[in-house]
Amino acid sequence: MFTGTPAELRRREQQAAEYAAQVADLLNAIHQLGIGVVISTSNRVAGPGFTIRPVNGRWAVDHH
Repeated sequence: MFTGTPAELRRREQQAAEYAAQVADLLNAIHQLGIGVVISTSNRVAGPGFTIRPVNGRWAVDHH
């Protein structure tokens, strides 16, 4: 749980939005490879040859 100041919360939210934009760009790049679809399901993002999922409180990639 965040316990900092409102200004720090706004700064971190802005940083999170910037990271999210980077993730979206990467997912679009994967899609543009044309080798399969990228889909999101409950707690997972699956694509051609990989699944991103939470493991022990962090995001991890399984290659398959």
